[in-house]
Amino acid sequence: MNVNIPPESDNDDIPQPVIRSRKRRISIVWIIPVIAALVGGWLVYKTFSEKGPDVTITFKTAEGLEAGKTKIRYKDVEVGQVTALSLSKDFSKVVVKAQFVKGAEAYLSKNTRFWVVRARIAVQGISGLGTLFSGAYIDMDPGKPGSPEYNFKGLEEPPIVTTVDPGRMFVLKAERKGSIEIGSPVYYRQIMVGKVVAYSLAPDGSSILFKIFINAPYHEYVRQNTRFWNASGFDMKLDAQGFHLQTESLMSLMVGGIAFDVVDNYETPKEAASEDTVFTLFADREAAQKKDYPEKKLFILNFNTSVRGLSPGAPVEFRGIQIGEVLDLKLEYDSVRRAFEIPVLIMIEPGRISLKKGRGQHSFKNIIDYLVAKGLCAQLQTGNLVTGQQFVALDFFPDSPRTPVSYHGDYPTIPTLPTQIEELGTKINHVVDKLDRLPIDQIGKDLRDTIHSAKRVIGSPELIKSLRAIGPAISELQALINGLRTHTTPEIDAVLKQASLSLAASQAVLEKDSPIQYRMKDVLEELSDAARSLRVLADYLESHPESILTGKGKEK
Repeated sequence: MNVNIPPESDNDDIPQPVIRSRKRRISIVWIIPVIAALVGGWLVYKTFSEKGPDVTITFKTAEGLEAGKTKIRYKDVEVGQVTALSLSKDFSKVVVKAQFVKGAEAYLSKNTRFWVVRARIAVQGISGLGTLFSGAYIDMDPGKPGSPEYNFKGLEEPPIVTTVDPGRMFVLKAERKGSIEIGSPVYYRQIMVGKVVAYSLAPDGSSILFKIFINAPYHEYVRQNTRFWNASGFDMKLDAQGFHLQTESLMSLMVGGIAFDVVDNYETPKEAASEDTVFTLFADREAAQKKDYPEKKLFILNFNTSVRGLSPGAPVEFRGIQIGEVLDLKLEYDSVRRAFEIPVLIMIEPGRISLKKGRGQHSFKNIIDYLVAKGLCAQLQTGNLVTGQQFVALDFFPDSPRTPVSYHGDYPTIPTLPTQIEELGTKINHVVDKLDRLPIDQIGKDLRDTIHSAKRVIGSPELIKSLRAIGPAISELQALINGLRTHTTPEIDAVLKQASLSLAASQAVLEKDSPIQYRMKDVLEELSDAARSLRVLADYLESHPESILTGKGKEK
């Protein structure tokens, strides 16, 4: 540093300042800002280093959501928070901006699902009551691992099953949806073991596909030969044992449900079914219990009268045992015969008919031909008097015409007979025809003449006189009867008693080894000797008549 020294002057007594150089130091005032900057920088670094991913979720409504307050939870652990709420460009959705904690990237994938938890009342029950005090929050389900994703479409309803729930998914295939909804219960022996997760149309639109989830450990009871059926409502049945009413539970009665079991008690349960195995959903338990026979034979039944009450699915029975069912029926016009026919297509399952072993092997065709030759025919009969439903009955009718099975069409044709009501109507018509042929007028005229004649006879004086004379004759007849009862009857009784005594005595005489019988034998022998002597005497007198006068002389 350069220091200017003034020139010397005469005023040497005046003290001169001494200028010394000093090092510049930092002021303590700057320490506090520096520390604040360092802390701020550390906080900024910590904030950004601990900051999780930003996620966008869209919902239809922002009910119960607040920016800076609404939390995002997983298993009731806070993993994020809503930072902003806004509307989409078309104002149809609510865009929710959320900030997640660090490390949440592992839970965010294309399979992650979000939904708002709020108080709800649904057919499955009441949920989210705790949010009445704490406020709504967003829950999440990470789902299965997948590719990273940060834009999501939130669910409007909570999912039935989440990834953390142990169990197994299965698919059911049905012709109709019925009353089954998402969340409908699934029962195993009347115990609720799962729920319906989703349903949709099959890709070809021919059926409904239900996705169900069975909770552990009950999923092990779903075997490869398990059958599912619609348990909605109740089953009502009236049979020989009485009236039966059955339902799985009150909940299934209101919201529908599904039940499953191995319905054949004689069938051994197979191995447990794997994930996403497809099963058939039957309409009811009775349909599920119905056995499936692989061999099916089709036949045609031609009816020329009304088939009202017969519909597809009606049973085909042989002597009360079902051996098949009706598949289809339609109306056809025969232009050659100029008549209508109703061909009914039936299906017979030969497996329902057991053949005894050791009786020889015969094809089903040969058996049908033989039975029809013996009088087998098909007839419509009423199965339910209340509903008028009919079924096809196969049986032997000895008086029916022997029409063989026809194989000219697409299917073999079995001969048919009119219904019992039609036969009764035919007989009534025959009786009416016979009554029409009777000379009713002539019979009525003759009857009137007979009545007039009877009236004339009844009113004639001779009849009146005869009726008056009957009275005294009846009195005399009564007197005669009284006389017989008073006098003749005792005498007859005495005679009968005497005759009885005589018969007893005769029986005593005729008894074997009795003394009287021996004496009678002696008498008979003496009588025989006397008769022999008389016969000798008669012969002598015949030869010598003079001996009557002269007596018997000496022989010369």
